[in-house]
Amino acid sequence: MPTKRGPYAKSDQRKKAVSAAALELVREKGHRNVGVAEIAALAKTSEPTVYYHFPDKEHLLIAALQQHDDENIRERGAEDGAIADMGARADVGVQRTNYARLYNELAGAAADSSHPANEFFRDRWARSLHVVATDILRLQEAGRVPADVDAETAAHLLLAAWEGLQLQWMQGPAFDIRALIEAHIRALLGPGALD
Repeated sequence: MPTKRGPYAKSDQRKKAVSAAALELVREKGHRNVGVAEIAALAKTSEPTVYYHFPDKEHLLIAALQQHDDENIRERGAEDGAIADMGARADVGVQRTNYARLYNELAGAAADSSHPANEFFRDRWARSLHVVATDILRLQEAGRVPADVDAETAAHLLLAAWEGLQLQWMQGPAFDIRALIEAHIRALLGPGALD
């Protein structure tokens, strides 16, 4: 794919800078405590420029979620190790409580197919399911997960447990989320999945 040049490249860079600034401020202060002017200032741009790229704050917050995923979710072709990462990353996910609050709020709203976050979450689930199922298949080929485990079903169950446990942890009281994620992985995939 050719690299963009000229004003389009600058526009893409500016848009990415705005979404990165939004994510940084959401992590720091929480999405309800961040204003568009503050995001614009951190991105070294103007409010009209922010609104040129994002029609409202909600679309800007969705872009912040996408920015997070671009930094943290494996791409197709880089699935190896996704299962092992689930336990290791559980602690990181709950440490980003402000981000997780935004994520959970928009995930609930996205259940309405007309909500602007619906497409983001549908794409996110498809990407995550592919990555986890592909890593399960790799573990099966290596003899570390039983061949009779349905990779797609197990991927759905693992991701549902991941989401549910993080939500429970946030609502309190706190518990060892990593231990529970790893226990769930071993229960579904067998003891060799995390070896």
